[in-house]
Amino acid sequence: MSMKKIEISDLDREEGGIDYVAQSVKALALDLGGELQTFKGYGRVGFSLSCPERYQDLLRSEVESKVADVLAIKHKYSFLKRRIRPSGLDEYQTEILYASIISADIEDDKRYIMRRLRGLENYYIDGVYNFKLRPLKNKWKEIIAYIPLFFTQNQLFDFVAYLVGEKRGKKVIVKDGKVLDVNYNLLQKSRLLGEKEDIIKEILLSASGNVQVFSNLSEKEEKYLKGFFGGRITFLKGSLLKTVDKKF
Repeated sequence: MSMKKIEISDLDREEGGIDYVAQSVKALALDLGGELQTFKGYGRVGFSLSCPERYQDLLRSEVESKVADVLAIKHKYSFLKRRIRPSGLDEYQTEILYASIISADIEDDKRYIMRRLRGLENYYIDGVYNFKLRPLKNKWKEIIAYIPLFFTQNQLFDFVAYLVGEKRGKKVIVKDGKVLDVNYNLLQKSRLLGEKEDIIKEILLSASGNVQVFSNLSEKEEKYLKGFFGGRITFLKGSLLKTVDKKF
């Protein structure tokens, strides 16, 4: 059986992104009769995938989607963090601002990035970022120029609510402290913004306009999500259905 090999790598400081891609595609690779091997050294971290040649296109499609996540979220986050430092917000609120800016264009950014990934034999993420995404990074710079230098908390809520209001078609579900899409697939993109998952950031990065909650939230989570989604967040606890009609 003819096997095809794909390599994905980045600078070693970007290990979190590599881990995200590897964990996202590992099960598919194994199901297709392939294998995954990690490597680290000489300032780089990555992994190789092998699978039967007839399944190569299917595996590449999934790899490219997850590599695009890393570039559109993790690398864009670093790009924004170096250039946007608004006054008036605490550290967590600033992180929410970054997540909301990323989410506003995440679908368009991913489509552009995936076009730039097509045709590559292997995926060297830092090389793609540095040499194939210049027009996209110029667009990010133009957006940054419109971000205010000062925010109050209310202004942040209004800003995020406005961006969320543009997302009407998709819905996410919060259950047992996890964020799921409508097919009950676990969403974990917020891992690309830090060491652990965060419900609020995860919902924002899903680019969804509606939220259904089936579990208890912390006081902070409820406050922020009500403020951002208003009447488009629904709390379903047992037989009790509570729809929030206005901002928190």
